[in-house]
Amino acid sequence: MAYLKPNMTVFMANNGQPIYSTIDKIAFRKYWGKKRDKKTGKMKRARRAMPYAICSVKMSSDTDIPTGAQFTIAGYQLRNVIMKGEKILTFDQKYVADFAQEYGNKWVRRMILEEFKHDGDDNENR
Repeated sequence: MAYLKPNMTVFMANNGQPIYSTIDKIAFRKYWGKKRDKKTGKMKRARRAMPYAICSVKMSSDTDIPTGAQFTIAGYQLRNVIMKGEKILTFDQKYVADFAQEYGNKWVRRMILEEFKHDGDDNENR
């Protein structure tokens, strides 16, 4: 899993139509998982957190994805690569990233707005 920092570049190959974006914010999704209890050896429920990045598109060769579109992507799906002397994050598939503008992804838009509201960042263009 890549180490995520704000303002890092994320490159998505997207089947020959590259998308360049930057990380606006890092947040964590909390969920219930299972882990083995060390004393008993049995599985039990435990809270876990997965880092994810809230990104915005800076350049896109894909006509379906406009510049400025926001999306979320899980941190474990990104990997560190050095390109032209700059450390960037790469991602090979477009369809696992959850875009806020697409039909049916209202939950992504709501999650992005709640995360920025939680920090007190009232930005009208989001």
